[in-house]
Amino acid sequence: MLLKASTPQALHDSSECNKPGCFEGTREEYIRNITGWGRGDWKARQARVLWLEGPAGVGKSAVAQTCAQDMGSRVGATFFFSRPNGWNKPTTFLPTIVYQLTTKYPAYRDLVDVIVLRDPLILEKSIQVQFRELLVQPLRQLEGVEGGVGEDVVIVIDGLDECDGKDAQSIIIDIIITSVHQQSTPFLWAFFSRPEPHITSAFSTEWATEVCWQLTLPVSRDADQDIEAYLRDGFGTIRKKYSLPAVYSWPSEEDIHQLVEQSAGLFIYAASAIRYVDGPGISGPEERLRSVLGLGMTETKGSPLANLDRFYMLIMEQIPEETLPDTILLLSALNHVILRALDARVCAVLKLSLTAFYAAVNNLYSVLKIENTGDGMPGRLPFYHASFGDFLRDEKRSTQRFYVNHDDVLDRRDYLCMEALCRASNATNDGKFSDPSWPGARNRDICYVTFFYLMFYDSRRDERLRTESLQQLSRVNWDFVGQYDLGSGQPVERIEILIRKIPEDWRPQIICPFKPSLLSILCQKGFRAKLTSLMRAQKRKQYVMGTGSNRALFVEEWTWKSCEHGFERKFHLRTYPDAAKFKRID
Repeated sequence: MLLKASTPQALHDSSECNKPGCFEGTREEYIRNITGWGRGDWKARQARVLWLEGPAGVGKSAVAQTCAQDMGSRVGATFFFSRPNGWNKPTTFLPTIVYQLTTKYPAYRDLVDVIVLRDPLILEKSIQVQFRELLVQPLRQLEGVEGGVGEDVVIVIDGLDECDGKDAQSIIIDIIITSVHQQSTPFLWAFFSRPEPHITSAFSTEWATEVCWQLTLPVSRDADQDIEAYLRDGFGTIRKKYSLPAVYSWPSEEDIHQLVEQSAGLFIYAASAIRYVDGPGISGPEERLRSVLGLGMTETKGSPLANLDRFYMLIMEQIPEETLPDTILLLSALNHVILRALDARVCAVLKLSLTAFYAAVNNLYSVLKIENTGDGMPGRLPFYHASFGDFLRDEKRSTQRFYVNHDDVLDRRDYLCMEALCRASNATNDGKFSDPSWPGARNRDICYVTFFYLMFYDSRRDERLRTESLQQLSRVNWDFVGQYDLGSGQPVERIEILIRKIPEDWRPQIICPFKPSLLSILCQKGFRAKLTSLMRAQKRKQYVMGTGSNRALFVEEWTWKSCEHGFERKFHLRTYPDAAKFKRID
């Protein structure tokens, strides 16, 4: 049960995470300081929390990966947040940490086993409650017990700034700082993240500064020597790949030194440049290196990402005009928190055939990783670095031409998603989606993703859905969608936002308020229904989705959530496949 609630890909040693560590001989001072802290040097500083902060692209994750490997058995658990990979749900953070600890400490596992079996809903409660009931309370029972969790076990948390929601990031820091002060857990906590304002604020409180050792990994020319070593090794690998003779001196010393200058302290620039030079394409590595060197050098005092942006522009500008619209559409989908859940199968929604997909990504291999499934089809499509997604979502950086949230791009994406929802919901079964190019895409998968895309349609909060999208929604078979409980647990405000996006003259065909009579509720529930249930049913909000035999019912329900608010109002999508039964409710 813990495993199902976890994100196992986020472990530092998982096959999917597999983030590269620091190149040998680089970042040695930082690695030595952090691993020494994890092995006991924290006592001299009285710092049971370590925070390594630095801007995008300086190699924080590589340092975290190397330190986690070097500390070996001292590490009890790790979690590497990743927005591009979708490993950023705060709800899976603690279950993942707890799961790893249970695999290493049998006495702790036995206690957690009892807790989870007694109350499986613990895995759906707030982070605060999970921390108290899955960590603090069982660990307290193990104090002084032989075979319990050892003292000073290190937990590594990388990329906290990529966790979904600033509030969740602050809560995680606050809970851990409080735990260290109260000595309720025996762990050492190592954080690696960007210095976002809310994270900096959380680590700047009086309590935090008393127990936290802060290190800064800056954009600094002090890293030039390390970057040069990395570039030389990368070009050595390329030379071996093409069997270049030793007498042929490529790249030149001048080329390497210029690349070091262009990197301007950013490891991500050097890594992206090596992938670009070694990437596929009509032009060979020499021509591709000349393209990178042709970017020259820019003044980076205003923005340390200026050179990186120019490199990303070089990549985007080499995309042929005839495939650029498809490329931007695909990148727009991969940047969307809901659509990227389909990975490459999102191409079935976007009506991109397999050949169109490869044409769209042909120039992106230095920034986009394509992981194939067992049958050789494209699977996960993570960006190598979150900075590329940041670049695409910022119109000032990517320009109007490559901006993935441009109105024209979003209009096309909206329409294709609504059309896919319509097609998948009107299928005769839960078989393969209608596009034969993507055998892994099933109607249920398409319904699931496009339904949640519709529920979270707020990319342009002040605009309504276009007529073309409304036409598709009016034909959706909500009865099919609701059979899989795809609408379970939608917050009430999401439904209200959606309704505002739909013009009033379209609402009767798509979504309408519904108020059943007491008699109809009696017919539905039977004569054993309690009066309180009847009163609650009349008061709660209900909406009918669709018309005729395609209808389904959104019903507001109160769900208990252990948090400061106590109760949550959520909607659940219910379907009535028997038309006569629905008529009774009407």
